[in-house]
Amino acid sequence: MQLPSSISLNALRVFLITSRHMSIKLAADELLVTPGAVSHQIKSLERSLGTQLFVRSNNAIELTDAGVRLAQKALPGLQLLHASLGDVIRNTNVLRVRASMSFAVRWLIPKLYLFKAKNPDANIEVETFFDDARQLSGSADVTIGYYREGERPTGVRDLFDDVCRPYLSPVLLSILADPCDLVTIPAIQCAKGNWDWHLWMEKSGMHDVDLQFADRFDSDDAALRAACVGLGMILSSSFMVETELSDGRLVPLPECAEFNAGCYTLQVGEHETNLTRRFVRWLQEIAKSRH
Repeated sequence: MQLPSSISLNALRVFLITSRHMSIKLAADELLVTPGAVSHQIKSLERSLGTQLFVRSNNAIELTDAGVRLAQKALPGLQLLHASLGDVIRNTNVLRVRASMSFAVRWLIPKLYLFKAKNPDANIEVETFFDDARQLSGSADVTIGYYREGERPTGVRDLFDDVCRPYLSPVLLSILADPCDLVTIPAIQCAKGNWDWHLWMEKSGMHDVDLQFADRFDSDDAALRAACVGLGMILSSSFMVETELSDGRLVPLPECAEFNAGCYTLQVGEHETNLTRRFVRWLQEIAKSRH
């Protein structure tokens, strides 16, 4: 008789499936093997244990007392093992991504099909947030964060810069007497304290300009929609307004240069998997293709 540690788990699994069906043929059908292969595994297990597990008569089989005890004791353990392996496999295929609502809706999600085409078994879970202060909270495999210019912490990977400029609807532009007279154009508010507008004016050398701040919205997406219907101009990256630019709902404010408002970053969770590494490489490749 062999030591328990040397007993074949595969032979034990075959035995348990056979004991559940009480049929070598049905066990073979479930395992997608021949009845002979099932019989071979059971006989191998019986030799290892030094005891008979089934009594064979005509075309039927019955468990011996030893077989009954083994089935009762081993089945819960094997079920737990299968559940543990299944959980590991599921976790290996699951990728949890955190990103701001606007970034996820306008950039990440429309491109996820490209990653899924190369990784069809990946299950992506996207968690979004509105408040930048919450971007590092929670547990995620990959977090796409955002930091204003000069506030990027050490230890994070750059994804790409947030290069912005003002945009507005063509209808609003057409009725402006002078598009360069910024005080006549309502500036839609979205960022806390209008830090983005103040940074734009500072970088553009317009310290003496008193912008006409207009309606306020709690998300970039809502502010973009407001700009599309002519409520005012917004500050945005070109990638955030790709659709609106292509269908003509928004146009850049003439004679206004771009400026760097901040940067998008990547942070990888503590337990980095092969799927995580593939996703990060894909994100970086997509980001580079923007230029």
